[in-house]
Amino acid sequence: MKKFFLAALATTTAVSAANAGTLNFDARADYDTLTYQDSPTQLDSNKFYFKTIRLDYQGKVNEDLSYRLRAAYNKNATTTAGAGDNSQTALEFAYITHKMGDLSLQMGKLGSEYGTFESQTSGADLYLTSQAYTKTGPNGALVGQYLSSSNLLYVLGAKLAWTITPDQSLSLVAFKTPDTLTATTPPPVATSNAMMEGLIYKGAFMEKTLKVMASYHYGVGTNSKDKYNLGSAGINWSFLPTWNAEIDYTTSSFEADAGGAKDSINSIIGKVAYTGFEQWTPRLEVISSEEKVETNATATNNGTNKFMGYGAVVEFKPIADTNFRYHVAYSNTTQEMANSALKDAKVDQITVGVRLNSDLLK
Repeated sequence: MKKFFLAALATTTAVSAANAGTLNFDARADYDTLTYQDSPTQLDSNKFYFKTIRLDYQGKVNEDLSYRLRAAYNKNATTTAGAGDNSQTALEFAYITHKMGDLSLQMGKLGSEYGTFESQTSGADLYLTSQAYTKTGPNGALVGQYLSSSNLLYVLGAKLAWTITPDQSLSLVAFKTPDTLTATTPPPVATSNAMMEGLIYKGAFMEKTLKVMASYHYGVGTNSKDKYNLGSAGINWSFLPTWNAEIDYTTSSFEADAGGAKDSINSIIGKVAYTGFEQWTPRLEVISSEEKVETNATATNNGTNKFMGYGAVVEFKPIADTNFRYHVAYSNTTQEMANSALKDAKVDQITVGVRLNSDLLK
């Protein structure tokens, strides 16, 4: 990890000296507590940890050719077999963008843009997250074989974007399906035939106070005819003008070729924030999810799990004209168990922390 950090820092520093771009240091450090009730698998915990710590370099060769390199230092810096590509897990973005009029081609490690506003929000700004995003709940990891938003945040592939108007765009993305979710023993990256394609629409209206996003992704399994269907839609609305509301719907389904297993997850995410204070931003959050496992090798997993979560967040920025803040967040999530022999599980989470995002080249 240390060698990786020094190499990345030396590279970005040398490049920035020759052609200055932006080199953002983004860090969020938290003290976090989790308290479970009636969960047969999860234990209470409290810890200090880095939610986010990364360097993000963005530069240009000219007006039509740009590039981006972002590395996270709270992630594994080794290449994991079957992870979906031959890059390190810690490498989040590494792509080149070529603009050709209203079209732009992006290639490398990039974002799949599945999950609309929840997944497009920086992880440093997330607190309560949906089961479609994390694939976890008060009873631990979910059993379905569908893909979560977090599985597809960073993918190795290509994206072609069309700028319809200055405020609207349509993108087509193609990338490799993560092997670890489609085969017990992942084949080599070079021989895998598992691919996913996605279509993404983004638009801004009413002087950019109303933003919409929708996506559909389809993929197949590794060396099989397993099918993945993923869809999402979201609206972000700034109104009155000191309020902001956001609502997302995300769905992911899996259908196995052998055995006929069918799994799905559906989540609705809602957020309302008051933005009228100069230094303080309070926000309420809610999530509602449903996981349906129709057939599974473990019979007790079959059925429908339901999740309901509520959260409250307060962010405080003590220094003007900086992206520095303190934050306090509380959430409660309940899981109605598909297995009637188990009690409904609950988890309370309290997070207290700090975040700084600053350009090191300024």
